[in-house]
Amino acid sequence: MTTPTTSPPPAPSVVLSGITHRYGRLTAVDGVSLSVAPREVVCVVGPSGCGKSTLLRLVSGLEAVQAGTITVDGAVLGSPDRSLPPERRPVGMMFQDFALFPHLTVAGNIAFGQADRPRAERNRRVAELLETMALSRYADAYPHTLSGGQQQRVALARAMARDPKVLLLDEPFSALDEQLRRSVREEVVRIIRASGIATIVVTHDPEEAMEMGDRVVVMQAGRVVQADTPVTLYKQPANSFVARLFGEVNRFEALVQDGQIVTPLGRITAPGLPGGTRVEVACRVEDLELAAPGVRPDAVPVRVRHASFLGSATRVCLDVPGGGTEIHARLPGHVDVQPGQELAAAMAVERVMVFPAG
Repeated sequence: MTTPTTSPPPAPSVVLSGITHRYGRLTAVDGVSLSVAPREVVCVVGPSGCGKSTLLRLVSGLEAVQAGTITVDGAVLGSPDRSLPPERRPVGMMFQDFALFPHLTVAGNIAFGQADRPRAERNRRVAELLETMALSRYADAYPHTLSGGQQQRVALARAMARDPKVLLLDEPFSALDEQLRRSVREEVVRIIRASGIATIVVTHDPEEAMEMGDRVVVMQAGRVVQADTPVTLYKQPANSFVARLFGEVNRFEALVQDGQIVTPLGRITAPGLPGGTRVEVACRVEDLELAAPGVRPDAVPVRVRHASFLGSATRVCLDVPGGGTEIHARLPGHVDVQPGQELAAAMAVERVMVFPAG
């Protein structure tokens, strides 16, 4: 009987090791290490100013590496001692405003930057990308005559035209309206995965990061707080910041007492935490369950402040009497509750998150 063999995971195309970058006294990127494999899409998400766009500028060569190294397929692109210029890097970059050349046709935009290729090869590659992006009929059109989604595909084709080993997308969908964004996003991800190019996407939208990324890297104040799959980030966040980034939560600060944590919504167990430990308890709004008074012995009385119907869900704002605590619940579909109505609320304790306070 032979033991089945599994192929090893692909070696990373791009590796960032110990990258630190400062603008004067401001540390924009602080000791970041990250690798991306071929065919992998890694999304970098975080608030404005957390350093995510600076990472892209360092990989692309628009900023010089001050500390650490950036390699692609083992070759050093950037270090304090060596910096390849952007045009010599096997990197394609798509900017958030697309940055298409208005005086060039669609075909001309895609061909831009390929002057070093023989004309026949250049024309072949442009034709391939026009077909891949479903833009063949627009080859002679100018950018201003295209829709936002079509301009997006032209920008992506131009970034891919030089057959890069790494693709960088900086807030690629922010210029599109909400309805168009999702359909274009799905199409772009399909094209990227089919290309096999290692891809880094910067976005400020956590939902977008979860939908696109094989892995999601969460940054805060220049550092990587957590890097994992979307499911793990949502279910097992490293701290309260990550938990809140990926969905609304009810938060309570409390003390551990005799192996339990006392919250406005009842007690939960605190195994392994010594008495007197100050913690933060987080419960996602969709994990708060509502019932009629007296139905559940583990529920606490609450009073409806107001409710908002959101189409796919109802968001209910509640008061916990006596404690001055406001909490929120998100219930599927339409739920008919009225201001002042008395209910009972309970947390789904198996999904409650506990973090060190502060």
